[in-house]
Amino acid sequence: MTDTVSPWPVAVFAHNEARNIIACLDSLQAAATHPLACHVLANACTDRTEALVRDYAASHPDVHLVSIAPGDKANAWNVFVHEVVPRADTPCFFIDGDVRAIPGSLDVMARMLAQTPAANGVSALPQSGRGVAAFQRDMLRDNGVAGNLYGLRGSFVERIRAQAIKMPFGTIGEDALMGAMLKWDLQGDTRWDNNRVVVAREAGFAFDSVSPWLPREWKKYFRRRVRYSVRGYQNRMLGRAIQPAGFSALPRHVRDLYPRYPDVLKLEWRGLDTVFDWLALREIRAAS
Repeated sequence: MTDTVSPWPVAVFAHNEARNIIACLDSLQAAATHPLACHVLANACTDRTEALVRDYAASHPDVHLVSIAPGDKANAWNVFVHEVVPRADTPCFFIDGDVRAIPGSLDVMARMLAQTPAANGVSALPQSGRGVAAFQRDMLRDNGVAGNLYGLRGSFVERIRAQAIKMPFGTIGEDALMGAMLKWDLQGDTRWDNNRVVVAREAGFAFDSVSPWLPREWKKYFRRRVRYSVRGYQNRMLGRAIQPAGFSALPRHVRDLYPRYPDVLKLEWRGLDTVFDWLALREIRAAS
């Protein structure tokens, strides 16, 4: 009798990623020598993403399409962790559908987790983008989590499931919330411990940057800057909600936090960012 090898589950987040999804899936084929089970979480896709994934899966049995109606990454994360992943006795990986994993990255990340028993999760380093050197430096200094590509220890995923912890619907930039889960060890009343995350220097991801200088990209760039500001406000409210009640006390929807912490929703001068903060506050107040 031969032992069967459990594949590593991989969440691939995709919202209208027809332009990038095949390159992402191809990169995963080269990212690990260990068998994978890649679940493309296609949330509210209105382009050809789902059709492309179906065609790709026909010749790649390790790829599976998960069609999700709401267009929300936090909700897709909940679906993957609580509904898709079988009992997690292996590392679980998470990647955005618009990035490409550097060859061998998942093998490196799994090895780093195995060699660092205190770590709940492992993060890969960016290899492209404006300010990539500063991004890498900050991640290495703070043991940061990049939501583009990271991994969780299987036992940590099981603890998330046992405690029924879910990310609030509408959370933007879930990597900050993920980092808090990891470094607070799923508790809101314990010491923040950077050693709960390990950064794999030899693992990485690449992506095509949005340029503010190309007219066709202006709308995407503008929208991204507003979302960054919304994320900043959300992160401050999420941090206050977690302490000391813990992660299981998080609301179902992030907008439920807005009336709870009105003092956070104030405009302060931050140079050019002030304009995007103002627009973000308009969105938040309209959703409250």
